[in-house]
Amino acid sequence: MTTLVIIGNGFDIQNGLPTSYRDFHDLYSNELDSSLEYFPNFYNDQEWSYFEENLAVFDEDNFRESSAWEPSMDEMVESPKYAYGFNDEVDQKVGDLVDSIHTSFYAWVKSIDVNNASRFMRFPEDCTFISFNYTPTLQRVYRIPDENVLHIHGKVGGHIIFGHGSGDGNKEHSLPFDEDEPWFDDAHHSLASVTDKLYKPVSEILDNNRSTLKSYGDVSKIIVIGHSINEIDIPYFKLVLDSYPSAIWENWNYGDGISESYKKLLSLGVDESRLSSACSSELSLLYPWS
Repeated sequence: MTTLVIIGNGFDIQNGLPTSYRDFHDLYSNELDSSLEYFPNFYNDQEWSYFEENLAVFDEDNFRESSAWEPSMDEMVESPKYAYGFNDEVDQKVGDLVDSIHTSFYAWVKSIDVNNASRFMRFPEDCTFISFNYTPTLQRVYRIPDENVLHIHGKVGGHIIFGHGSGDGNKEHSLPFDEDEPWFDDAHHSLASVTDKLYKPVSEILDNNRSTLKSYGDVSKIIVIGHSINEIDIPYFKLVLDSYPSAIWENWNYGDGISESYKKLLSLGVDESRLSSACSSELSLLYPWS
């Protein structure tokens, strides 16, 4: 019998690590505010609670106007170098924008010191783990072997995947040729590529890990700790449910997250008779560390 443990960011937070997007905001808002002003969903999310989701909407027109000097028709008739220069500058500024977001996010994740974590529970025997976190908390703090942990979106020291889940990540290549401004077609494609470059390709990730996710054997229990089960992550949970239909589920969360995640698990098909939901603070009582 195997226990499958699904780890969300709430687990790291419960271990005392500064891994919330509010922590990211506190450290990197000065560096990123000028970049994120072109993503309008941040206007009503000043502390970046929905950082990844907010990257799905990009104000191309505003960015275009402020990023490069746009030549007039007369200037482009005089010389095509003006159009080429505009297209090149927009492309460069797009690259700088995306790089600033990637670089800040990677630096923040890398800066989180798991040695400061406070261990609060002991996992049952014969556990295997799916972690949605980038940190090696399980390995460093709980002494879980690397081979027992699947970091579904990568981990510190390797390739990290983050971003929004809107659309299909193919906006640039599906953009039709602009007959109204054909001389700026390259700039239009550069602008359209922003949300593509900040896209999390869940279908591709799922396909790459499908065989692993289905290979855990006789899973009798699935423990979910600190996971909000956002829309973008539901395909992973659905695959786990379909692969281990007879398993019982324990859902651990905090505050409103307890009932919200419980309802989400029910909606994706977990049988109510096989699902319990409780506050994560009780984990140390059910699975005491000492």
